Amino acid sequence: MSKRFFISHAGPDKPLAIDLKALLEDDAWVDLHEIDLGDVLWHEISDGIEAATDFVLLWSAASARSKWVQYETTLAFTRWLEDSAIALRIICLDETPVPFRLRPFLQARGADTAELIAGVLRKNEPAPAPRRRFFNRNDEIGIIEEHLYASTTAALWICGVPGSGKRSLAREALQRITTGQGTVARVRVSSGTAEPELDLLLASSLQKSPAAESSTLTELVEHTRMMIHEYIVAGGVLVFEDAEHWLTEDGALGRLAEHVVAAVHEADQNTDRLVIFTSRRRPRISASLETAVRSIYLQGLHPKHAIPLLRAQGASGEDDDLKSVALELDGHPLALEVVAPQLPLNGASLNDKRHEIATDLIDPARIQSVTWRMLEVLSLVDGPLSGEDLANNLELSAEEFSLAVDEATSYSLVRLADSGTLTLHPLLRDYYLRSFRKQPDYAPQTAALADILLARLSGIEPTDENYTASLLSTVKVLGLSGRLNEARDLRQGLIGTLYETGVELFHERRYEAALEHLEEALTGDDVVDLPANRVRMKTLAQLGRLPEARALGDVLVRDNPQNAGVMRDRGRVEQADRKWSEAIAWYERAIPFRNNKAQLYADIAQVRVRMQDWPGAAAAAKTAIDMGGDTPYALSTYSQALEAQGMLVDASKVMAQAVVREPKNPRYRYRLGRIAMQLDDRASAIREFTRCVELDPQFVEAPLSLASVQIDEGLISKAKETLARVDGSPGAPSAVLNNVKAKLALAEGDLATAQAASDAALQDRRDSHNLTLAIRVSIARAEANEIPLGQAAAQVKLIAKELDRQGNLGAVLEISQRFSKYFD
Repeated sequence: MSKRFFISHAGPDKPLAIDLKALLEDDAWVDLHEIDLGDVLWHEISDGIEAATDFVLLWSAASARSKWVQYETTLAFTRWLEDSAIALRIICLDETPVPFRLRPFLQARGADTAELIAGVLRKNEPAPAPRRRFFNRNDEIGIIEEHLYASTTAALWICGVPGSGKRSLAREALQRITTGQGTVARVRVSSGTAEPELDLLLASSLQKSPAAESSTLTELVEHTRMMIHEYIVAGGVLVFEDAEHWLTEDGALGRLAEHVVAAVHEADQNTDRLVIFTSRRRPRISASLETAVRSIYLQGLHPKHAIPLLRAQGASGEDDDLKSVALELDGHPLALEVVAPQLPLNGASLNDKRHEIATDLIDPARIQSVTWRMLEVLSLVDGPLSGEDLANNLELSAEEFSLAVDEATSYSLVRLADSGTLTLHPLLRDYYLRSFRKQPDYAPQTAALADILLARLSGIEPTDENYTASLLSTVKVLGLSGRLNEARDLRQGLIGTLYETGVELFHERRYEAALEHLEEALTGDDVVDLPANRVRMKTLAQLGRLPEARALGDVLVRDNPQNAGVMRDRGRVEQADRKWSEAIAWYERAIPFRNNKAQLYADIAQVRVRMQDWPGAAAAAKTAIDMGGDTPYALSTYSQALEAQGMLVDASKVMAQAVVREPKNPRYRYRLGRIAMQLDDRASAIREFTRCVELDPQFVEAPLSLASVQIDEGLISKAKETLARVDGSPGAPSAVLNNVKAKLALAEGDLATAQAASDAALQDRRDSHNLTLAIRVSIARAEANEIPLGQAAAQVKLIAKELDRQGNLGAVLEISQRFSKYFD
């Protein structure tokens, strides 16, 4: 096998690097510019590393200081971790200490001439074996090969839960069963991939010219079909990754998936023709396409293959221990990769982590804050972003950036994309984007990233293979930063990107901006516009423009009389207007047309909670759960309904299930703690409230409840510390804050302060908690002879009547038995 060396070096070592290149003849890549941040186009460097078989680092005091050498080394190290497609060779020119992570790749010390280095490179074996490999999926690879040569199969869907190895399987299979350059092309699908975006992405991947910017939708579809057909007939295989975005809510093929299949499929002429889709969801194939479109579902890895994966990711322990880990995680590859650095774990610890891994993938406390911030930025950009730009945005030095990338790579959180830049797994992308949105500097950070992307795009030619991905990412981030006009100026008609941005703005509750993007995405074609119009309807409702929302919804229902999703959204309009019965009517109307009905019953349960129809809410939530919709949301709703009916033990059990399913949701843990308080299980309440505070310090209800139960337990100093965290916080509900202050004052015998705080709490909210506390304060003052017994008794009786009218007289049962003279 011929070698191609990439020689990374600092400016002062350039003469040596050039001499070395000459000795290696045409087998070496050396940058001829001064190596400093910004002097070299990042994609030229990444292309050089991507094409190299050996990465040679001339290590010296100068290279240790070079930001660009740090970046090149990080790219090469990431590629080595990814698939061992490159060997790492470290040549020490002087006595500068070699970083710990690079020491295994040391090839020579004190080699100060080009001749000596060339001799070392030609003689020595490549660097040690990689940590990360592709693990046995031979059966599935055989199925893919079978469908490639089947005359009936035109498309194959590879399906599985996030992180199950769908894309890795597709890539490995095609690498084994296809030959030659350009025989496999990939397109990553997102919720923003509509006809214009697909044409651009496909043209970029196939190195073709896209349709004209002014093309109609019909012209775009025809151009896309032509490119697909020509490529497939010529022997190419197309892979559309993350294609679940092209399935309808009930799993049927959406219009874009149908366009792709139609471009390939010819009855009994599909030998050597294949389009592959990877998807989190399994498609429901219509009878007319059931022979042309097939699907496979990836199960977890067998332990005999999962154990090597764990060891490759740094796990230690006996085979039996690792086998139990693999079985506990159902052989889920991404979960195995993430948990591996934490092994060995005992059985109890592993069981505690199982759902944590499945939901959040990694504990924020385990990685550095700069690494976390880097992952958040990558989640927003979701496209090619150079290491230089990423480091500058995060204000990181080359060393800090390199350490952040190393850490993220070691946890399998980032990988090297085809463009040579860092990318996140789609599941991780969603998780870190949610985290980023919570940051107080989200808006200015988004604006700064938009500026970076815009400047970078201006330096890329439209013919560059990274141009399209950069364009779509820039348009989206500009939109999220409130700069639609600038986004529009970059390219007209990107309806999918406009829609995707509008949806994100809707979820951020920036409804005016969302509406602007959604209306810009409309084409006049009712079928194409349906997704945008559905979100537009809900956006109008949130803006209080209810007549317009209802009018639009009625038109959509009329034109789509069997579309359950449209009816559900129509119900959302009524729910936004607090028209509970009308909302339920729409949800019930949608049920016959929905394949998976559980979500609709969960919706009905939530509305009945709003109506305080607790038996009805419990029945609807239980139906959703029994139908397989046992989501944390449905479990929480069911628990709430049980709690309201006084079925506290059952409510606690159900809420505990929700917490297990989503262990880092502070609101779920808070509700579990509140139920524990009602069961007088103060230890559990303290544990759950404490965890809430750890998970989300901004969730002010948790420290207030924690302080309250600490007072009940006599932990007065701890209660004061807890209360100090939220006292003065604008988010703290004053009724609850004053209630806790009154309890604290009462516990300390400061009855005047307790009375003042209790009065303030009642002014804000006359609920059972504040009314019960007011009774306790009145009795305490009478017992201390601050007010006459008769006056206190009159106050107690008056408040007790109010509790009785609310149906909450039971709240003072215990105190009425202890101080019966105030209730007679």
